[in-house]
Amino acid sequence: MLMVTAMLAAAVSQGCSIKEDRSMCPCSFDLDFSQVEISLADATEVSIGAADGFLYYDPDAGEGMVEEFRDGVPSLLYNVIVPKSTLKVSVVCESGYLFSTDTGISIPLGEECPPVFMHYSEVEAYSERCTEQVRLHKDYCNIAIRMLSSDGDYPFELTVSGNVNGINPDRSVTEGDFSYTFVPDMYGQGDVRVPRQTDSSLILQIREDGRILREFALGEYIAETGYKWTDDDLEDIEVSIDYAHTYITIDVESWAGSFEYEVVI
Repeated sequence: MLMVTAMLAAAVSQGCSIKEDRSMCPCSFDLDFSQVEISLADATEVSIGAADGFLYYDPDAGEGMVEEFRDGVPSLLYNVIVPKSTLKVSVVCESGYLFSTDTGISIPLGEECPPVFMHYSEVEAYSERCTEQVRLHKDYCNIAIRMLSSDGDYPFELTVSGNVNGINPDRSVTEGDFSYTFVPDMYGQGDVRVPRQTDSSLILQIREDGRILREFALGEYIAETGYKWTDDDLEDIEVSIDYAHTYITIDVESWAGSFEYEVVI
């Protein structure tokens, strides 16, 4: 579960005295989860790396947290003994077991993005004890799609595709094919979670019996509303499609209004 370099392990076992060069002593590094909801903190994975090859990974970090009082204030802490260096710290929640310390989260073709929250920071950990405040950010967008039909019949599938298929440990994204297909429920509704986008290439297709009936430039319509994929916490989106008259309406959760477009096929 945990990987630590042999050099660090030796330093920890031997300890450091006052007479020794304390620059070679390890650092007691605390991740402070006090600003994170308990339900999220309990489900986190922690990855810490350094340039000298040090790598630490705990897929069940929530089990190792302890509560301490600092200046009379309760703090939820996760402690790791690390080398004194610049640390690359990744904290991931709800990755769906897709997270890798090397590549981050890779979304298999045909699956949607997990409901992932992430923290990334580079920390100068050169003192004997160092603390980093964890702030998890919402790195996915849930797009709720509602089909409008006068006869209440929805005999088709919806496919959302794009060109971002992963999230790196530093919260940047990776380019690759993304595609997720689902069948609307009896009310013509369904959802797809997508990762942070780098352009307006998202496409929504309406399919029936393997044929493409309609195709919408979903990413372009979202962009026209002013939606920002660069926000630290991505907002969710609601899309309503009048299938018969080819109208598409976009709503973002924090907006009071909506944007409607007539789509020319």
